[in-house]
Amino acid sequence: MSKLGVDSVKVDRLQIDVQDSPVGLVFTGDIDMEDPSTVLDPFFSKVHEGMTAGGIGEIQVDMTSLNFLNSSGIKAISKWIMQLGTTSDDKKYVIKLKHNPEITWQATSLPTLTYLVPGAVEVI
Repeated sequence: MSKLGVDSVKVDRLQIDVQDSPVGLVFTGDIDMEDPSTVLDPFFSKVHEGMTAGGIGEIQVDMTSLNFLNSSGIKAISKWIMQLGTTSDDKKYVIKLKHNPEITWQATSLPTLTYLVPGAVEVI
């Protein structure tokens, strides 16, 4: 079990590894299942709970090896980010999305997530 109280996930062609130092998530593979929210929503809820309970100020989310993310997957990530809009200031954290600019969907889609909750997401 990680510092966040969250285990890594492997389902279909998706692997999400949870790291402790620095606190982070590493996505590998594809998110192309019909309804990824059944996996991602509870996962991101646990990550959010772990971040706020632990007073952790930053999480790095490495998507450089995520080849495909469908619109339902983007929606699940957006829901996670939107939780920060209602989180008290003393429990807020920053999500740093590490992207691969050579993968078109990452270069075009990930930067738009920074507009959901100003200051909550950085694309690196």
